Amino acid sequence: MSTFDIILHPTDFSEDSERAFQLACSVARDQFASMVVVHVLPPDAFPDRQSDDIAIDEKLPVVRECHEHFCRMKAEAGEMPISFRIVRGYSVGAILNVAYEENADLIVIASHHHSRFHLQVHGSVAEGLLRQTHCPVLVLRHPASSPSPPTLSLDVQKS
Repeated sequence: MSTFDIILHPTDFSEDSERAFQLACSVARDQFASMVVVHVLPPDAFPDRQSDDIAIDEKLPVVRECHEHFCRMKAEAGEMPISFRIVRGYSVGAILNVAYEENADLIVIASHHHSRFHLQVHGSVAEGLLRQTHCPVLVLRHPASSPSPPTLSLDVQKS
């Protein structure tokens, strides 16, 4: 069985992401791994900034809100080594960049329940990661999209 040293968890702070975070924490504890949590802001969030990494300016409401979420997540993770990043960009590309920069061994992400129309027009972040990443991706499916009884789906694709 593979071991994971660094687990990346992309979050949008939704309930689905919270469930995926709990799963990521469980895997990290079992593997004695560290975690990196990333939140992606849209590319137009700060048009006056040049870098994709947001300079931490506590005055920005969106950064303060992210830090509040991160504080709760840190408390939930306990003593586990965990770091947090806020990046700007398009979701799949931004997450892939962080995965490469952090040398992630596993990505744990939630799959949201979307209509077929939404998926045809916008695609799925989880699907984009599965197709393009260098490491395994564990996708926690939304309970409404899972067969009964709810099951954990491990979708892994290596390039």
